[in-house]
Amino acid sequence: MAARTDNQILINAPMELVWEHTNDVAGWPDLFTEYASAQILDRDEDGSLTFRLTTHPDAQGRVWSWVSRRTPDPATRTVTAHRVETGVFEYMNLRWEYHQEASGVVMRWIQEFAMKADSQIREDDMRDHLNNTTVVQMAHIKKVLESLSRDGAEYGPGDLHAERLLYLTCGMRLAAVVAALAELGIVDLVADGPHTVAYLANGSRTNPDALYRLLRCAASVGIMTELPDGRFESTPLAEGMRGGHAYSLRPLVLYSARPFVTGSYAELVHSVRTGEPATAPALGSGIERYFEDNPEEGTSYERTMTELGRWETERHLDAVRPERFGRIADIGGGQGHFLAEALRRAPNASGVLFERPGAAAAAGEVLAEHDVANRVTTVAGDFFADPLPDGCDAYILKAVLHDHPDDRAEELLHSVRKAIGDRDARLFVVEQVVAAGNRWDHAKFLDLDMLVIFGGRERGLDEWRRLFARCGFELVNRPGEGHWTVLECRPAGAGAQSGAGAADPGGPR
Repeated sequence: MAARTDNQILINAPMELVWEHTNDVAGWPDLFTEYASAQILDRDEDGSLTFRLTTHPDAQGRVWSWVSRRTPDPATRTVTAHRVETGVFEYMNLRWEYHQEASGVVMRWIQEFAMKADSQIREDDMRDHLNNTTVVQMAHIKKVLESLSRDGAEYGPGDLHAERLLYLTCGMRLAAVVAALAELGIVDLVADGPHTVAYLANGSRTNPDALYRLLRCAASVGIMTELPDGRFESTPLAEGMRGGHAYSLRPLVLYSARPFVTGSYAELVHSVRTGEPATAPALGSGIERYFEDNPEEGTSYERTMTELGRWETERHLDAVRPERFGRIADIGGGQGHFLAEALRRAPNASGVLFERPGAAAAAGEVLAEHDVANRVTTVAGDFFADPLPDGCDAYILKAVLHDHPDDRAEELLHSVRKAIGDRDARLFVVEQVVAAGNRWDHAKFLDLDMLVIFGGRERGLDEWRRLFARCGFELVNRPGEGHWTVLECRPAGAGAQSGAGAADPGGPR
């Protein structure tokens, strides 16, 4: 029979300080109250240690001693260990985890063990003992490390908040480091294992000394790892930039480094003071005019949005359930990827793709590739100036409303409501719902993109409800927060039916 303990504590100190001291086994007698000595028996190049621990006498005067083996992994901030001399245990395996939080480092200890058959100590009693001593030792470690952090004797400004502020101040530099790694394809070059700087410089056509300095900085924040022999390998954090898989963040990383993004953010204070986009002072015009004058930037933007927009298509269509409807309109639907996938799920339905002339003209290839071109009517137009298609059972606005402030969003929603008329049609808005409170949410950063570049906004759930209500819609589902989601709406007061197309799958075409 196996037993397990799982304890954690929050330490208000820098990660490097916590990691270094809790993994300095030779110094454990100063960090733990229970150990009288720690003797290092063997040390490997990868940082693994074999060591002997000896305790102070317990209440009965007994002294315990054993040999353990411990392997730290700085890249993942984890440690695995096991007792070599097991004593009363059949086995004892340990895992330490360190997680950076806003208010400090969460240190977690997991112990899995079994007692020997002839042991006089029951596993339940040992588990209780280990839980009790772990709580005591963690509390002592917290006190010692937080005191060191406040003193800052070895770490300069050791206060956690000062360190994090410095880290955040370097954000522009870190973003440039990440973008350079993505553009140079460094993570792909180490896909088969670690390589020398010379090899990576040759593969990326870069200066070896300059590349080393880039990699060294990247390794300091956990994006790469420099091995003792000077070679570099990627970390799990870097794997998100690897090309060739469906959910690579590489397009988003490269998008974030485009001049229209970095230039606009340099004028962030202008937007905060005025509430207006920063593109005019940064780029000399609004973003639409900028894309017209710099077509390669506009093409890059559209390509990135298309790639990212296809990540969660299946999950979003699970929420839409297009098979309920007879005729589906995708307003501002780009080249038709989302509508095409919806119609593949609804073989008896037809669709209308309403887009600007350029995007509408390019949609034919996508629709033909999905074998739905004969079921789609493509309409080129401006959804702020031209009437929207009527007679549809479902209307989709995917990543459209967040590009616009409330007054313009209301204008578009009123047009959709007018197109619906007396039908009990559905409106599906695929957007972010900004998480409440202080929790991390990428939408809070996208909201600044909307402010600084596009003039729109991301919205919280209450903001969405008020916006819909002002335009004659009511929200009928409970969308999730913190990620792209589907908000399903119906005309206010339309009743609880599932939509005209659901009642009559062979209805209007």
